[in-house]
Amino acid sequence: MMVEFESEVQEMCNLSEALVEQGRAERNISIAQMMIQEREPVEKIERYTDYALEKLKEIANGIGMPLMME
Repeated sequence: MMVEFESEVQEMCNLSEALVEQGRAERNISIAQMMIQEREPVEKIERYTDYALEKLKEIANGIGMPLMME
């Protein structure tokens, strides 16, 4: 019974961690989108979101905005 309970607790912890990570990813995408729309330099967006250039290009294409390359 205790092993089953521990397994269920571990499952809930894993689910919680996954939801937190999903929230962070969604927040970073939103930040990147806003910064792209505000015409911020790509280096600044990379620094704030921790996304690589390729990911930022993908996000920019998704919202129909060009990246500001310095």
